[in-house]
Amino acid sequence: MGYPDDQLARGEVVKLHTHPHWKEGVAPILWFVVFLAIGAIAITYTAQLDNADVRLWLIVAEVVITLALLIWLAVIPWIRWRSTHYVITDQRIMWREGLVTRESRHIPLARVNTVSYTQNVWERIFGFGDMNIDSASDDGEINLVDVPRVDKTKALLYQLAEDDRARRASQGDGA
Repeated sequence: MGYPDDQLARGEVVKLHTHPHWKEGVAPILWFVVFLAIGAIAITYTAQLDNADVRLWLIVAEVVITLALLIWLAVIPWIRWRSTHYVITDQRIMWREGLVTRESRHIPLARVNTVSYTQNVWERIFGFGDMNIDSASDDGEINLVDVPRVDKTKALLYQLAEDDRARRASQGDGA
């Protein structure tokens, strides 16, 4: 049982579980391909040197530098992208990011005050945007970056908030 299933209350249903827009994963993949190619070319040329001692140390240095750049510019951003979760259930909004050090926020739908989003032209073309969810709690707001289909997500969130209010009113909570 993985996230968010291990965080759900009894009877709670996930309505949307997504990650930031796929464009966040493009740069790490491109960096991976570029530095892998540069590293392979550098090692190929270095392997042709006559001095074996110099050749060995240069190849080791090239491998270390290539691996460091791959980890820094490709692996870590890709893991950060894949470990960021935007979840909307029939009861709350959950946001979590991080693999080693995690940060998480949950806002009950009953506490949602306003939901807004911004999109520039590029974001509108590719169908994503930044969403700001303001709540009536002490935690304030959640800013979700690069939410796919942000307009549909906002509409879903409003519908779920209305359904939650109606459910609470019918139960006599009046909340």
